[in-house]
Amino acid sequence: MEKRYELYCLADPTFYDSPVAGPDDPDFDLAHRTVPGGWARTRQPGTVAYRPVASAPPGEGWKIHVSARVDEAPQVLAKVGEYCLERELAFHFARTRSILHLNNAEHAAPGSSGTFLVVHPADEAELETALAELGDLLEGHRGPAVPGGLRCGGGPLYVRYDLDGEGGRAVLTRHDAAGPPKPPEHVFAPPSHVTPPAFLLPFTAARDHSASADLPYRLVKVLRRTNGCVVHLASDARTGEPVLLKEAHPHAGLDGTGADAVARLSHERQVLERLAGLGVAPELRAYFTLDDRHYLAMDLIPGEPLSEVFAGRHPLGGAGEVDLEGYVEWATEICAVVEDAVMKVHMNGLVLGDLDMSAFMVRPDGGVTLVGLDAARPVLEAAGTGLAGSGFGAPAGSVGFDVDRFALACLRFALFLPLTEMFLLDRGKAAELAEAIRRSFPLKEGFLRPAVRIVGGGETRDVPPLDDWRQMRSSMARAILASATPERTDRLFPGDIAQFESGGLGFAHGAAGVLYALHVTGAGRYPDHEEWLLSRALNGARGGRPGFYDGAHGIAHTLANLGHHQAALELVEASGRDRTAAPGIDLYGGLAGIGLNQIYLGEPDKALGTAGVVADRLAGGPPGGTGLMYGASGPALLFLRLYEKTGDVQWLDQAETALRLDLGRCAIQADGSLRVTEGRRVLTGLDRGSVGISWVLGEFLRYRADPELSAARQRLDRAARSLFHRHPGLFTGRAGALAYLCRDRAGGWGLEDPEAGRQLAALSWHSMTYQGHLAFPGERLLRLSMDLATGTAGVLLAVGGALHGEPVGLPFLSGAIPASRPDAAARETSRAERG
Repeated sequence: MEKRYELYCLADPTFYDSPVAGPDDPDFDLAHRTVPGGWARTRQPGTVAYRPVASAPPGEGWKIHVSARVDEAPQVLAKVGEYCLERELAFHFARTRSILHLNNAEHAAPGSSGTFLVVHPADEAELETALAELGDLLEGHRGPAVPGGLRCGGGPLYVRYDLDGEGGRAVLTRHDAAGPPKPPEHVFAPPSHVTPPAFLLPFTAARDHSASADLPYRLVKVLRRTNGCVVHLASDARTGEPVLLKEAHPHAGLDGTGADAVARLSHERQVLERLAGLGVAPELRAYFTLDDRHYLAMDLIPGEPLSEVFAGRHPLGGAGEVDLEGYVEWATEICAVVEDAVMKVHMNGLVLGDLDMSAFMVRPDGGVTLVGLDAARPVLEAAGTGLAGSGFGAPAGSVGFDVDRFALACLRFALFLPLTEMFLLDRGKAAELAEAIRRSFPLKEGFLRPAVRIVGGGETRDVPPLDDWRQMRSSMARAILASATPERTDRLFPGDIAQFESGGLGFAHGAAGVLYALHVTGAGRYPDHEEWLLSRALNGARGGRPGFYDGAHGIAHTLANLGHHQAALELVEASGRDRTAAPGIDLYGGLAGIGLNQIYLGEPDKALGTAGVVADRLAGGPPGGTGLMYGASGPALLFLRLYEKTGDVQWLDQAETALRLDLGRCAIQADGSLRVTEGRRVLTGLDRGSVGISWVLGEFLRYRADPELSAARQRLDRAARSLFHRHPGLFTGRAGALAYLCRDRAGGWGLEDPEAGRQLAALSWHSMTYQGHLAFPGERLLRLSMDLATGTAGVLLAVGGALHGEPVGLPFLSGAIPASRPDAAARETSRAERG
């Protein structure tokens, strides 16, 4: 579970919102004080940058990363900022305390921690001087380690060679990608073409004398890495017995109270000591420190986490015949075993407090052992947080044993329909999900009754209509419009947390995608909202992202679709200037999406040039991702549309080559379906999984018969027919499967496929309300979303694909791309309308 979503729940009870106060938050003095003469200051959503006006923007090179504890950050910034201003060193820093806390939070990305400031020396001589002088200046200050950084001295200074010019972890060049594997992000490893200066050698020597050499355990492999904590499979150096070894780093992995990973590990030690001998928790082996790291060793419990056992057994995720009665028998038995284990913990005066399926290890004998006990508290201290990253979080106001009772009630739901995060948005959803479970599984009548009582709390809900297209369209549109915040500059419609990285304008997670869905489904046009998009897109075009789903080309597509063709051309032209980093070749943010939109904008020559670059890059190997949005199927779609435009068979050949690259990332599953596999993950969705690949492969097979590819498509197609989808959204959930099933409706398909009707009806599992109107939760189900990729606008588009009077859907996917270029008079009208 990606718990960083919880941080975006703190600002608003209904939608994901930025965990910071806003773009003018004056938390740190340098973020808002008067800028000295000769300096330029720029603000981004998360950072503030200072640069001497006479110098060029920072580029690739050695950077000094300064870390800091949240409570010491103002003092560290004052010292480092004054130093850099005096010596004309460019620098940037996290804008607020809350952003710094967010970067160092327990469930933030492991590579995000540590860095508070980044200093940009002009050369190696300046790097050496600044390291020495800042080391003296910051003596006594502490901070979390910077992943991938080389610690220099005893203070919070780290050196890293960054390729992106912003002090972030840059992607290796294509030359590097073809060579040795990229080192992990937490390891100091400059690119192959860079030699560290001699004055760094003493620091590398100190690093090479690793504390792990003194460990009384041999490290076998890393099982899990979070921000501030590493879980190792290890063996006792004396006996050879396998153990689980947890390693905690100071000042990192902060929780909501500010406690770091070390504090939580120390607390877990106390809980294990209290539960020793009960048979419900691992036995503690040792607790010790080396340098500044803390370690806890415990028995290695044989078995698998309940979350993985459940995923392998759940019958609604497949497309074949299933043993529902056998599954019900197993699920009710495992519930009883888990409840018995939790009762033993309660009898010892503790409340577990952070239960989910991964908290229970299912042993080979059928019993369970509790793991991850750092959230356990004495009964008088336990309280619900109102957060549900685990899916079982108790509402705020719950206290004592009721916190765990709520979680155990959620478990009874989750073993059949794991959608329990929605209960904190609407507890009245419990009765509705219970009814859906009873219709799908042969459960005994009384099994869910106590769970409905505990979770539902007596609440009921009015369910919006899900059987009439006009009513559904009107209701979803009203919900979307009611959520709009035109007074804000960072977003117009609430959506996924990705909108705070991409700027709130884009096709996937911003205003462009929402306005597109409203327009093409017949839900109307909204000039004030179009003007909000126009003004912000054109004002911020230079230097922005160029891609389709995350940048300028997707915004331009919507503008052209709405008749603002000249503005669309101006936007894509401006977005291409002053660009230092070439985009990838994928559909989401890369050249495949750009090329497809160039066809739409009436620029076929540019599209041919773009496709040529994509083909050349694809010849060097597949993209890093998979599927329609991130893999080779996006380039295949570009090649197919060019074949339709030109009749040149080379593009059909290129499409086949690309599709076979994505098919090589798929494996046949137990139900006979063909699905994308990434390690232990199996991906079905429209964006990265089988559904998107099947869609493009079906388009290819219109033009070239191939028995092998046709058989593969039939297996891919089965993945779209799974009844259970964890999310309702277009990119990863049920709406994407529905859109795929109705892709050929112009030719008479539509709801003639019984599976399309079944998927449409099952959207009710996720249906919620916003101000009385139909809406849907986004990724992780913790908050509502209105965006195209994850939320209500995407569901609107998919349902429109099934029921609207005219075929609608995602751009470029159904048939040849129509030209959008208007005649000269129309262009002049568009220009005049914009003043």
